[in-house]
Amino acid sequence: MKKIILSLAAFLMLTMGSIAQNDSIQTDEIKTLFGSHDHSNGWYVGLGGGYSQIDDKNAFTTSFRSAWIINHSFAIGLAATGFSNDLYVGHESGSDYSSVQGGYAGLLLQPVIFPKFPVHVSFPVLLGVGGAMSLSTYYNEPWEPYWDIRDESYYFIIEPAAEIELNLIKWIRLSAGLSYRFTTPLNLYGYSDDVLRGFGGNVTLSFGKF
Repeated sequence: MKKIILSLAAFLMLTMGSIAQNDSIQTDEIKTLFGSHDHSNGWYVGLGGGYSQIDDKNAFTTSFRSAWIINHSFAIGLAATGFSNDLYVGHESGSDYSSVQGGYAGLLLQPVIFPKFPVHVSFPVLLGVGGAMSLSTYYNEPWEPYWDIRDESYYFIIEPAAEIELNLIKWIRLSAGLSYRFTTPLNLYGYSDDVLRGFGGNVTLSFGKF
């Protein structure tokens, strides 16, 4: 009996020593950004459309995103958005219509919370530059517009957003959310310098390895 107890004690000591040695080896390993075995890389591209108010008029937006996804939970890439508040379609002959049109693009930073859940949230932020123009459209006939660029201006923009994302299938996501455009002052003739600042809603369909 004594021999059995001593043998078990010796076995346990050897086992614990081996585990401690393995833990020490793993702990001493250098951790890297790109070489870790448990590191996950993904990507996605997304196309979107949205609604906003620009100069107290209804405006539509179109957007594009392309990003690298790190460990399912953080995306970094590029994003671009175009906008126009010329949604009026019932133009009469001889009418003159003024609108604001343009776009912006830049760096996209997007934290994703609980990305593996079917429904989760993300908080994309766009940091970029853009341009806007004051466009005058004259309708000689309802179907014959003539455009004249009255003025143009450039600006920096920060656009944070909050979005709800749905994992439709493994490689397709649908997201919807709200954003706010913070811009530097614009210099467009006939418009206020904060004409582009305001909320916007957007729906995006994304494809990729999430």
